[in-house]
Amino acid sequence: MEPTRLILLLLLFSACRLSAQNAYEVRFTAGSVQHVGLLVGGKNASEWQIRIRYFDSQQKCQRLIEQKMRAEKTNLGTRLHGYSVWDVQKKQQAADYAADNFYLTYDQHGNVYSKNIDAQGTTVSVQMTALREDQKKVKMQEFGWP
Repeated sequence: MEPTRLILLLLLFSACRLSAQNAYEVRFTAGSVQHVGLLVGGKNASEWQIRIRYFDSQQKCQRLIEQKMRAEKTNLGTRLHGYSVWDVQKKQQAADYAADNFYLTYDQHGNVYSKNIDAQGTTVSVQMTALREDQKKVKMQEFGWP
């Protein structure tokens, strides 16, 4: 088999693994701030959305941030590229929140590993837990999605 075909098959396989599961609970700590989120799949394998809840010490309140995410293939694995960052409670763009980029890799057992690199270059490990459909419904309510 040609090397190009083999690479294309591997990329297709990793995209299928991501799209086969359509909801993840996401946890990471940036500095001393714990972020908890819900990542859900969209209409196709490349469209995702995430809502992240964290305590903003500067504004002294809990915030809920929503981002659209696009799955892209990179030399580091699959990247979920955040854009259109939105403050859910204030109903406005969240210009003070750096868009997230999750770099996903998989082991031979299909387990997903992730690093978050935000638009400011901060890199942290991310814990991603696949959710069953019943868990997804509960989490969507917790994060204010209908």
